[in-house]
Amino acid sequence: MMVNKILIIGKDSCMFVDPAKDLNTEFGMLKASEMLAAKDGDEIRTHKGNRFFVVRPTTPDLIRKVLRLPQIITLKDLGSIIVYTGIGPDSRILEAGTGSGVATCVLGSIAVNGEVVSYELRKDFIRVAKKNFELFGLKNVKIIDANIKDGVDEKDFDAALLDLPDPWEVLKVISSAMKTGARICCYLPSITQVERTIKELPTKLSVERLVQNLELDWKTALERNVLRPESSGITHTGFLLFLRKVEK
Repeated sequence: MMVNKILIIGKDSCMFVDPAKDLNTEFGMLKASEMLAAKDGDEIRTHKGNRFFVVRPTTPDLIRKVLRLPQIITLKDLGSIIVYTGIGPDSRILEAGTGSGVATCVLGSIAVNGEVVSYELRKDFIRVAKKNFELFGLKNVKIIDANIKDGVDEKDFDAALLDLPDPWEVLKVISSAMKTGARICCYLPSITQVERTIKELPTKLSVERLVQNLELDWKTALERNVLRPESSGITHTGFLLFLRKVEK
């Protein structure tokens, strides 16, 4: 079921609305009828007088609610994937390795007038991914239960994301499905995978960049005069190898 409303209290706390139930929280009770009647930006109060604000959920909110089986690509890496592959509202995107479908959901949310075609072999992953597509309310995503190494029937993709352990076995197969100038991102945990991918790169593809993102949040408790880096952050998750199709 697509989530249409969430409730915000404080700077980073959110609660998802179930339209059939009153919401009991540590801050007091909220009636379902009031939550459903509220519009974006409206303030509603619990029976204890605590304030909530009603907003429409966006990608970072919905990702808190997704089901997960395999490890997902983090938001810090997805940001680079979107920008460096040039994905936009009209993009047709090919994906291999749907997993839990979180990257698929993010890409589908951006390519609102386009399409995401995603290949996945594991049926348990497919079941979870489809539930996450429903959460995001996506109609422009197609998941294919097949091995992408056997070929791609669709053509004219603007971008591709390969979340596979052995992309060197796939690149020659998918390169003919990509438009000239299209970009491909290979998400790879180990640098040895990157090295082999580059060594076995088809002649139609060239390396555009290799990225490793490190993320460090800051603690912002100004009421306690604290403004400093957190003691831990998201360090290595994966290498992003960006390729570009340079000839037909």
